[in-house]
This record gives sequence, C-alpha cells and structure tokens, in this order.
Amino acid sequence: MLLFSLGSCIKEEALNMEADIVGIQAEEDIFLLNPVITNNQVTVYLQPSIHDLKKLNMKFDLTPGASIELLQDSLKMPAGEQDVNKVIIDQLLKNGVYYKVISQDKQFEKNYLIKLVKTDGGFVPTEYGFEDISIDKDEKYTVFFNKIDGEDFYNWGSGNPSFSLTLSFGGGVKEPESYPTKTTTDAHSGTKAALLETKLTGSFGAMFKKPIAAGNLFIGSFDTGPVLTDPLSATQFGLPFNQIPLALEGYYKYTAGANVTDENLKPVNMKDSCDIYAVFYNRKKLMASEPKPENRVSYLTGHNILTDPSIVAIARLENGGATAGNNFVKFVLPFKYSAKVTGSDVTNLDYSIAIVMSSSKYGDNFIGAVGSKLIVDDLKIVTQK
Repeated sequence: MLLFSLGSCIKEEALNMEADIVGIQAEEDIFLLNPVITNNQVTVYLQPSIHDLKKLNMKFDLTPGASIELLQDSLKMPAGEQDVNKVIIDQLLKNGVYYKVISQDKQFEKNYLIKLVKTDGGFVPTEYGFEDISIDKDEKYTVFFNKIDGEDFYNWGSGNPSFSLTLSFGGGVKEPESYPTKTTTDAHSGTKAALLETKLTGSFGAMFKKPIAAGNLFIGSFDTGPVLTDPLSATQFGLPFNQIPLALEGYYKYTAGANVTDENLKPVNMKDSCDIYAVFYNRKKLMASEPKPENRVSYLTGHNILTDPSIVAIARLENGGATAGNNFVKFVLPFKYSAKVTGSDVTNLDYSIAIVMSSSKYGDNFIGAVGSKLIVDDLKIVTQK
C-alpha cells in the first residue's frame, strides 16, 4: 500500500511504552489546517484545491520507536474490488479507517480513527439538530457529528475523552450515560438533543484539584495530552467557516445544581449558570502572530477563546441562569463585530468559527455545581445572504 509510509519518522530511543501519533507530514502542501490529533482520532483537512487523491503521500510521526499498521478488519473491501489504495481513500473520506500504533516495547497498543476531510465549499454547517451521534469504540462516550452531502463530519469536540480517566481510575462504568456530554430524547424537535451535565471527577480529579467536569460541547476538538498539566490548552476551538455570521440562535433549557463549589470543593456563594457563545476569528492572523512556524496553530484554546486579537466578532448568552418551567427557551445572540471583515477572505476560508456550550460557565476553572444540566437543540448560525 502506497498511501501512507507506515513507520515512525522520529529518531528511536530506549524502549518506549508510548503508542501515539504526534503528527503527520506530507510531501506537498495539501493541508488546510494542522491535522487535528486527539486521543484516538486524527482528522486531516485538505486544501480546497486538492482533487487528485491518488497522489496522496502522508507519513505519520510517532512516539519514539513506535510502529503503525492498518487494522485490516476495519477496511471493508467491496466484492470484486482489487485496488486496496482506492478503497482506503474512499473509506478515509467517508467513515475513516482504523490504524493501530504499537509501542516500542510491544507492550502497549492504541487504535486511531484516521479521516480525510475535503473542504470545498466549507464543512461547518449552519444548522444543528444533534440527531447524528456515534459511540466511541473504546471509551464508550457519545460523539456528535454532522452529515453533509452524505459524508460524516466530526466537527464537535467535548471533554468526554478526559472524563474517561475518571472512570478508569475511579472505578466507574464506561457507558454513554456516565459522561458529562451525551444525548437526550428530551428534544425541541426530532428525537435527540445535546445534554451537558456537570459531574464529580471523584478522588482522581480531586487529587489534581480538578474535582468537577462541566459538560461541554464545542466546534473543534479535544486533546487529552495536556489535560492534567494545562487543561485550558486541551480544548481546541474553531474550524474554517466560509460565511459571515450575523447571529447564533437555538433552543435551550437549564437547571442549575444546588451547590456551587470551587477547585477545593469548598462552597461558593453564587448560583451556577450555563454558557453558550460563538466566536468568529481570522485564522490566518492568529497563525501569523506566532513567529515560530513550528508553534503555529489554527485554533483558539481556553486561554484565548474570548480575548485573542484575531477575534472579529462574538455572540454570547448574557444570562445563563436557570430557565423557568420545563419548556425550551429560544435564544437569539447577535454577533457583535469589533473589526471589518472582507467577504472574499471569508469565502477563501481565511476565517474560522467556534461554538461553545457548557453546563457551568466557570467550569474551566473547576467552579460549578454538580448536577447542573443544559439541554440544547435546533442550533443555527444565521449568516449574511
């Protein structure tokens, strides 16, 4: 198979127990963004001009000494098809293909879902009903995605991959309902809505002064690598958007938990509130602001999601307090612009958008109330015609 160079391009050291993909290299300039690498998935966003996928030649960077191989049972060969490369490319563009990374000491393995995404015409939709979900193959948490022109786009990230550590070390059961971000049948329309709930992280989280986990859902991805040392860097917000947003609207209901606590689980004299907002930013300006090319990223993080100079507009729910009764409440949040935007630059995918929702507004600082629940449905980005 010629599609990938299956091996590490990082110098081998002493026997290593890590089995991770840390980067992807390509001989040609085919990436629109840096490949998005999470704990068990790699998403490669291709330049809009990339059409001849038969010439793809990408190489994985692995942790020292690790090796990688295709999981043959994840490849579905159509009857009579002999061209394996063609099948791999077709499946990478649709549902993805699983590869297994094996540590240098051969004691550890990790499966990654590798997916290619074409970006012609954009790939962040303007309407979200939260009807399309999958369950993570290994950790059993809910993953939200969007179907666009028959293809699955995994545009949504959450802190669920991090919470799996709590279940692993705290003795919890790994099932969709155990996680802070999941789905519910209590929907405004259709059969499903997104449910975000603030939960305790048990003794494992308390040991690191991270006693709660707010349910969160956002456009982007979650990197478990820095979750214990720098959790605000774990959230990677934003993906390219090719329209000028005017407002974020949708329906929600919110129930606040009884007692707000801080990072030491000590009571805080305040009521919990949810957070719903969207950020539109100049991705090229963001990347150009970093002088070292190797440190440039195309996304915002918990450190700068509302403050980075590349941000040109923000739409945010002003009062995220508990909603009355059991009915959904409609919200319409206008984007407030702080800089001019050129339409042609937006069309050329120079800008990105991030939508962020959380069951505890200050959950990123581990302040919130266990049991707070936010349900969101029928989300829509209203754009300029």
